Amino acid sequence: MPLAVADTSVTRTLARAARAVGGAARLAELLDVTEAELGEWLDGRREPPTSIYMHALDLVARGPFASSRRARKRH
Repeated sequence: MPLAVADTSVTRTLARAARAVGGAARLAELLDVTEAELGEWLDGRREPPTSIYMHALDLVARGPFASSRRARKRH
């Protein structure tokens, strides 16, 4: 039986951020985390640190047209 994915504001924000930047692999790169770690957050198995969540919110706010240079800025 597959694990249920949590549907929370955090998981939705991370998923939207992934779509905005071109996928989970790119989001993990921009957040400077492993894809496995990001996967745990996307699935709702763990909560990301607040700074990571805030960075994801910023990426969502910028949308899919944010330049790569601006998206790489760390907070």
